[in-house]
Amino acid sequence: MLLPEEFNRSWDVNKNGPLLTFPYDDLVETPFSEGFKKFISLGGLPESPPPYLDFTSFPASFKPITSIFDVSEGFQKYWLLGSTGSGDPICIIENNERIVYLDNGNEYKEVFINSSINQFAECILLFSEMIDKAIHINGEDAFIDNDIPEYVIEWLKEELKRVDSNCTREGSFWGTEIENLYE
Repeated sequence: MLLPEEFNRSWDVNKNGPLLTFPYDDLVETPFSEGFKKFISLGGLPESPPPYLDFTSFPASFKPITSIFDVSEGFQKYWLLGSTGSGDPICIIENNERIVYLDNGNEYKEVFINSSINQFAECILLFSEMIDKAIHINGEDAFIDNDIPEYVIEWLKEELKRVDSNCTREGSFWGTEIENLYE
């Protein structure tokens, strides 16, 4: 499992932008594990990592999604971390600490991303590494032009599975991202 310090060291701030951390003292009263609290306060989340994710509002708005959006109390268990490129809220689930997004185009249906914050961070690192590999092989616009060699996509898929065996299944966030790379 990726430790917060490893994530912090592995994330290239100069190339990929800053990491946002959350003050540990502000997390003490939250219902999350020590592991999650340490990861968010020591490792943090990238401000806007690929694939088009956004965590810029995370430190200011880490609270149940019901206190931010006009959704039913049934969503109380979801705590906002950030958003996808489509504006779907990325959340951590209070009782099991899975990372999901809520599909705002489908009545906020829960879509699985990763089983833990550690695995989510490692998958973000792998996706960033896949982009670097594609750029190295096919030039600076390789990712933007979706000019990614199939063997690089396969490498990413296998690495994502290694990190979190559930994260590439059909209909999941990473599974959809892999499908999009093949198009």
